[in-house]
Amino acid sequence: MGKYFIAILCVLLLLFAVSTVNASIVGWNCADDGDRAIVMGTPSWAETDGEYELAMHGIQNWYPGHVAGDFSTDTLEDPTVRIIEDVFNDTTFAWTDYHITIGMSQTFSFVNSGLLTPAGWTAVVSPVSAGEIPNDGGDGYVGTIDYYKGPTGNAIAIGDDGTFGFKISFNGSISYCMQQIPTPEPTTIILLGLGAVSVIRRKRA
Repeated sequence: MGKYFIAILCVLLLLFAVSTVNASIVGWNCADDGDRAIVMGTPSWAETDGEYELAMHGIQNWYPGHVAGDFSTDTLEDPTVRIIEDVFNDTTFAWTDYHITIGMSQTFSFVNSGLLTPAGWTAVVSPVSAGEIPNDGGDGYVGTIDYYKGPTGNAIAIGDDGTFGFKISFNGSISYCMQQIPTPEPTTIILLGLGAVSVIRRKRA
């Protein structure tokens, strides 16, 4: 009898330990910073079997754009959140690169399985290191994901949108800010440069 009791107790303890590995997120906030570089709609939040997903839609008018918020947890363990952004191009150029730098008040890590790119694009994830949180100025931890149009991908034209996603894991309650910068396709850069040169020549004339 004693052996069965000990075995049952061990199983219960194991189940309890597994169930308490990850923290639960009990509160969250997410919004643009109001400068209209990015204008966000109402984000949505979902939880499935302890996995959290924050989905948002934004219109990018210029760059850099900033989205900030926080997550509140019930313990100091490590919840995982997948962030998915659908970004509408309302700038003056087509995008061939898109760069998201996220800064957090505590250390965090990227989870490779959570990457999402536009069709035919690739993503390069930089290691997280101590640094200055974008648009905040405070010290924290910073990581970057660089998205690039591949040979089979299409540029995100003016009036189109692109969907970018990544997954992060962190320890306990945390605040964050994401800086988002699109890059013009090469032909657009050349045209912008020629336009600037013509303006300069007119002023000299």
